[in-house]
Amino acid sequence: RHRTLNPTCPFVMNSSTSGNVPLINNVEPSSSGLDYKNETVRLASFVNWPKPDIVAPEALARAGFYSLKDDDNTKCAFCKGIVRSWEPSDIPDVEHKKHFPQCPFVTTVINQRLLGSGCEPSRSYQELYNRRIVANNVVDGNLDELGVRKHNGPKRPEYGTVEARIRSFNSWSPNLIQTPDLLANAGFYYEGMGDQVRC
Repeated sequence: RHRTLNPTCPFVMNSSTSGNVPLINNVEPSSSGLDYKNETVRLASFVNWPKPDIVAPEALARAGFYSLKDDDNTKCAFCKGIVRSWEPSDIPDVEHKKHFPQCPFVTTVINQRLLGSGCEPSRSYQELYNRRIVANNVVDGNLDELGVRKHNGPKRPEYGTVEARIRSFNSWSPNLIQTPDLLANAGFYYEGMGDQVRC
């Protein structure tokens, strides 16, 4: 229900970076040890990308891909799908969705982005993606131009862990249907007012 009512909540969009501990990693790490689920890491993989004039590394990284360092072969960090032979008319988000429609990154991020752009990607959409960003911007920390979302952690750090949120429910009525465990795991904490909780 939290996902339905507040789909843009940082906890809903990526609970693994919400500050909850302990974090159990049930995904195998990549063989290189790099976390390609991080857009900045994906972008860094495109150093010496052979086709920057065909498709921009920024657009590929934003679409979930990282470079395999073998011609123009790219791999999705989420579904492990590989796309190669990029052409000038290709839009990474659209190609990702076309080849791997069930990819979790496509279903949770790309579909929403494509809907926000008017469903049908236009030439201007392609041009927006293919804007060339100077590599130094990444070093300087100017990630906004790359479309990288900066994660600042929870707005209320005292409720950044599941355990802290559970503790906030000490005066929660046992007669209410929702349990403190369920609510805390969904990212909510209690401020002591009736059955009202906050994310």
